[in-house]
Amino acid sequence: MPKYHVHLYPIIRVTVRNVEAEDQVAAIKKAEELVGMGQLFAGLPMPHRDVDSMEYADELSGVLVDEDGDTEHQKSTWYDSEYGPM
Repeated sequence: MPKYHVHLYPIIRVTVRNVEAEDQVAAIKKAEELVGMGQLFAGLPMPHRDVDSMEYADELSGVLVDEDGDTEHQKSTWYDSEYGPM
């Protein structure tokens, strides 16, 4: 039976609370800096002996920004991977 090397590109959600910024796009950029997406999986043990590596693929599929205190989510906004409102 043939063997394959499979590269999975999962989408995960990382929530960063209480980001102070001038606007929503600035909050996105600050949250990315705080998380250090490139380091997100660094140092984690591999879940199985055949899992060779896990790393950030340098891509966001989108971002949702909620404003603090907006319990009805009237100001919540979705952004694409280049910070354009969707």
